[in-house]
Amino acid sequence: MNERRAIYDELCRVLTDYEGNGSEEGATASDLYDVLVKIQNDWEDVITAEAESHGIIPDWLAGTGPFVCKVNGYHNTVIRVRKNADFDYLYIQRQYHSVGIERGDKFEYAGIYCRRDGLVYDAQYAVRDLFDDPNTLETRGAEALHNHLKTTVRKAVEASIANDRNNLRITELTSERELEKLANYQKYSAGEQARKAYLYNGDEDEGFDFTFICEYDPDRWTEDSLLAYILNPGGYVNAEAKAFIDGNQETMLLDFLESDLDAAAYKLIIENPANPIHRVKRIIQALSASSAKTVTVTIRKDGIDFTFKAEAAQFRSDCTSYYNDWNIMVADRKEFERLFGRSGRYGPEDIIRIEYARSVLYEAEAAGSEVTDNE
Repeated sequence: MNERRAIYDELCRVLTDYEGNGSEEGATASDLYDVLVKIQNDWEDVITAEAESHGIIPDWLAGTGPFVCKVNGYHNTVIRVRKNADFDYLYIQRQYHSVGIERGDKFEYAGIYCRRDGLVYDAQYAVRDLFDDPNTLETRGAEALHNHLKTTVRKAVEASIANDRNNLRITELTSERELEKLANYQKYSAGEQARKAYLYNGDEDEGFDFTFICEYDPDRWTEDSLLAYILNPGGYVNAEAKAFIDGNQETMLLDFLESDLDAAAYKLIIENPANPIHRVKRIIQALSASSAKTVTVTIRKDGIDFTFKAEAAQFRSDCTSYYNDWNIMVADRKEFERLFGRSGRYGPEDIIRIEYARSVLYEAEAAGSEVTDNE
């Protein structure tokens, strides 16, 4: 405070003397310049001190000129360069051992200032500590904006289609590429999708449920596309959603047609009680209701009943052929190999009982149709 008082007294003296500049004792322009430099240096310290506590202030972003502050030991100089009427680009130079900018040192790109809303977008790491709340910048980062665009467009497209193929402009495929995809799906995928749906549906009478899901994935930002999105996100989303719908009619219809194949395969499972998948599902449901890590399993194979301990986890997932005999406890596995050979295997159709803590979790004989399956 005493230093500032001294500067104030000196300013008063110089101004008084300057009024008498016609005399030999009057102050010169050089004297006045020197005291103004002292005032500038003093207020630069004030601005720097405020910056350490408050970060880049909106007043500076709404104005012009460089911004200088010291944060975490670094002297930061931020400048803005006009991109167009709506945007300024921000650049920063950071010095650790000196104050101000240095000749030959680079200014790094730091972010985009939007004049319309007064916000900074795509803020880079070097400049984030200069803001009051760096966390708010995350939502306006390029990656966050990209993810928000993807989510918003997908929702818009799904709302437009409304899970109804009648909202498409076409009713059949004409593209050879899409027709080939449909044929391959019927051959290789529909049965597997129906199997998964059946095994993990709580109630088999639920049927196969299809929900249209938009697969829109935006291109990475270009300079122009990012600025366009920042200026008008709603309009950008609408344009992208319309372009996706217009350009992907056959792809979207293919999704519905594939769901028809899934539903048909699901219906075949339900209508065939002899299909081994029903036994697999009962085993999965029985074990999923228990927290057991190890269970006691009894199988009937080659006319031999054999009981052993095994890890429970494998019985909670699909088994299309055989369970892994390496999940049998070591001592029991040796006996299993003695009875059925080193290449012996057992599948869902061989299991007649699974127990845990003296409780029967699954029993084939109690399942009605299972008795016939095991005969």
